[in-house]
Amino acid sequence: MKTKLSKIIISSVLLFTTFLVVQSCAVASLPSEPMNFSKLSEKGLLVGSVTFPTDTPNFNGYFFRLTNNTSQEFQIDRNQSGQLDEGRTYLFAIERPVGVSEIPSVRLFHNSGMIAGQYDVRTGGFSIPYEIKKGEITYIGNITFNDYAKKGDVVVGLNNKFERDIEELKKLQPSINWNSVKNDENKKIEYNDKKARL
Repeated sequence: MKTKLSKIIISSVLLFTTFLVVQSCAVASLPSEPMNFSKLSEKGLLVGSVTFPTDTPNFNGYFFRLTNNTSQEFQIDRNQSGQLDEGRTYLFAIERPVGVSEIPSVRLFHNSGMIAGQYDVRTGGFSIPYEIKKGEITYIGNITFNDYAKKGDVVVGLNNKFERDIEELKKLQPSINWNSVKNDENKKIEYNDKKARL
């Protein structure tokens, strides 16, 4: 009996530790403290927004993967309200290394409250390409993410909400010179044969 209880406790501790390590690899989507980005920065700044169709999250964690020389995720915390669309839209501003990159997937974390009920789902089947240049701000667009999508529904989409997003970012991060933001109005999401699904 003691051995079985010990195994359960050890398994619980290991799973919780793993969860903390995985969470710690993600960066906040929009820092609350003032950012010190400028045209003299060695990196570039990727900005945009993510919109969900409802107020109620379907998952406990949303992690958008960024790739190039280094893979990184930014987290949308739906336990907090977003900045736009009655709390359904979340802005992001993330410093990234120079180079061509993409957002190829979203990792969704679900926690039912029991260790056996914790799992990750990764959506793929799409690519949102972008290029980061030294000291420049790149607007990627407004990513729509339907976390309640049914079979055949579009899970991930991309719109251009440049003026709305930048106006709000100016208020939240006034120390940045937002006049030099690059807006690529022709940016499109690319889908591959593995359609994004939940």
